[in-house]
Amino acid sequence: MSAISSFTVNSSVNIQVHSHEYAHIILPLRQNFYVKFLGRAYNLTPHQIGFVPPGVLHEFGCPGTALTLNIPAEMVKSTDLVFLSENCVLDIDSRLEPLICLIKQEIDRSDSSRESLRYLFYYLYDKFVERHRLPSLRYMHENYAEPVSIAKLAALENYNASYYTDWFKRKVGCMPSEYLQMVRIDKAKEILATTRYRVLDVAMQVGYINSSSFARAFKSVTGLTPGQYRKQISENKSLEKIF
Repeated sequence: MSAISSFTVNSSVNIQVHSHEYAHIILPLRQNFYVKFLGRAYNLTPHQIGFVPPGVLHEFGCPGTALTLNIPAEMVKSTDLVFLSENCVLDIDSRLEPLICLIKQEIDRSDSSRESLRYLFYYLYDKFVERHRLPSLRYMHENYAEPVSIAKLAALENYNASYYTDWFKRKVGCMPSEYLQMVRIDKAKEILATTRYRVLDVAMQVGYINSSSFARAFKSVTGLTPGQYRKQISENKSLEKIF
C-alpha cells in the first residue's frame, strides 16, 4: 500500500492547475489557501482544513504557507467521496486542534514513521466524515450486515419512502441500494485483505445470503472477483516486503 507524503507550499502567488491520482488534505499555516475544483472555489483560512478528491482537476494558489498531505486514493472510501466532494472544508475547533498539532509535529520529525502518520490521518478522516454524514448514511455504515429497508432509511431523515429515494439520489448522486452496495463491498475488501475467511463467510458478514450474489456485486464495483482481489492484495504486500 502506498504511503502518505507531505509537501509545503510556499508563497505560490500564481494560480496553478493540475490533477493527480492521490487526494489532498490542505492545512493552511500562514494566510489563506485558494483552491477550486468541480466548479466551486474555496479560500481556506489557517483555522480550516480542506479536502481535494483524487483524480480531480483543481487550481490553487497560496500567498503564504500551507502544508498538504498527499493521500493514496485507496485510503479514501468510495462511499465517502460523494459527500466529501461536496463538504470539503472543516473548521478546526478545540477538539481538532490537538490532532492537527500532532500531525504537524509528526511531519517535522526527521525520524517520523509513515505508519504513525497514516494512523493520524485515519483519525482526522473519521472526524471529517462524521461531521457531514447524514443519519441514513450513518445507519447503513453501522448496519450493513443486516437487511436495510427504504422505509427505515426514510424515517431517519423524516421523509416518506418515495420522496426519500429521489432526495437521496439528488443529495448523494446514486440510489440508496447502490450506496449500500458500495458500503458492503468496501467492508468486504477490508476483510478479504486482512483475514483468510472463505468467500462465503465474507459474504455473510457484509449482508449477502450467498457467495454468488456477493461475487457479482463485488465484481460490478471493483472489476475483480473476491478471489482475484485477495490475490492482488497478497502480491502487492509481497512486493512491498521486497522493496
